Amino acid sequence: MKKIALSILAVGIILLSSCASGVKSFKEPTTGDTMLVVGRVLVEDNYFSQEIGVYKASIEVAVLGKTDAGKEVGFWTITDKEGYFALGDVPKGEYVIKGIRAMVGRGSQVTITNRLRLSTDPYSITKKASILFDGNYFPYEANGRILSLQQNIFRLDQMSNQTNQVNYQVRFKLEDFELVDGTTLNDDSVENYYLQKYPDTSWKSELEASAKIQKFRR
Repeated sequence: MKKIALSILAVGIILLSSCASGVKSFKEPTTGDTMLVVGRVLVEDNYFSQEIGVYKASIEVAVLGKTDAGKEVGFWTITDKEGYFALGDVPKGEYVIKGIRAMVGRGSQVTITNRLRLSTDPYSITKKASILFDGNYFPYEANGRILSLQQNIFRLDQMSNQTNQVNYQVRFKLEDFELVDGTTLNDDSVENYYLQKYPDTSWKSELEASAKIQKFRR
């Protein structure tokens, strides 16, 4: 997968919806100066679209980064069938989910973003076609060369239609976690998911070490 070419503007970096096909995914390290960013996204529709549903697959995830060299970067990635995503072999630095795009209900696209200025900034629904890659709030701390953005649950409900606000939760693991469709999840850390999926990866020792530690700056 190729990295999207980004235009750095005074106000930040803007990626248009037409660019979403150029995504990064799980990639083995090519040098010792890169890192692996992993995470998961689930979108719950609690009558936001007059239906109940849980969406995991093919969610477009916009990840904002700030490299150790101070450069602002932005990447698109996309979730697999279970909602997991990865950015492999990216520059060392800080990363966070800037926004997502998902199809809910009967084919309605919803875009959700965060200003990422303060810890109290909410994720909100936006009708804009683009996502602005800017912000200075990075709550996650890397464990070695692994940065886990954890399990992220975005719940849309009828109130969201009026306020544009999104109920957002982040968890290290999902233990007896009941979704709006009645499904109960018991899922381990994101790192362990990728260890099972890629048992021979060069990231193995780093993933194993990271799975034992949960780091936030909150």
